[in-house]
Amino acid sequence: MREVLVVGGGVAGLQAAVITAKAGMDTLVLDEGEPLVCSTDKIQNLVTRERIAGDEIVDTGRERVRSFGGEIEDTTVAGVSRDDDPGPFTVTGDAGETYTGETVVVAAADEFGFLSPLRDEIEFTDGPEGAFTTERHLVTDEANRATTNVYAAGLANTWEYQTSVAIGDGAKAAVNLVSDRRDEAYIDHDW
Repeated sequence: MREVLVVGGGVAGLQAAVITAKAGMDTLVLDEGEPLVCSTDKIQNLVTRERIAGDEIVDTGRERVRSFGGEIEDTTVAGVSRDDDPGPFTVTGDAGETYTGETVVVAAADEFGFLSPLRDEIEFTDGPEGAFTTERHLVTDEANRATTNVYAAGLANTWEYQTSVAIGDGAKAAVNLVSDRRDEAYIDHDW
């Protein structure tokens, strides 16, 4: 049983996983391949770099997750379910493999069909029309919670198709998750 299962290994999911793993939570990222950010080679909206390629961000993010004890599994998530609220969750991969976890962070940017077992708990809203927007995303509260022990980050939570927004949203979801689990505000400062 993992404490945190992150569905999606793009910048939002990796940022969430870095924070939860660094906070000492047993974290597993389930990722089906090349995240959307890998399609660009010149991201310029980050304060730390003049220009960076998406695949470099993902590679660095994966290294950071692992450096804090998190793991990454290459799988396509087919379903997320639980027998009762608050959990635990069973995440099923398309090859039939299963993973169990206490909390799920949804950081995927797709049709969200894998969430159909939770359809009575989760709501969706339509994204705005236009280029570089998502068709729909999960409805969350101010702490990125979609329902009990389910958090959403990045394009799963917001329509803003920006790397920096997704990274920040992954951080926000994870900080709130850790705060909820510890029943106190989670603050992480490196000294």
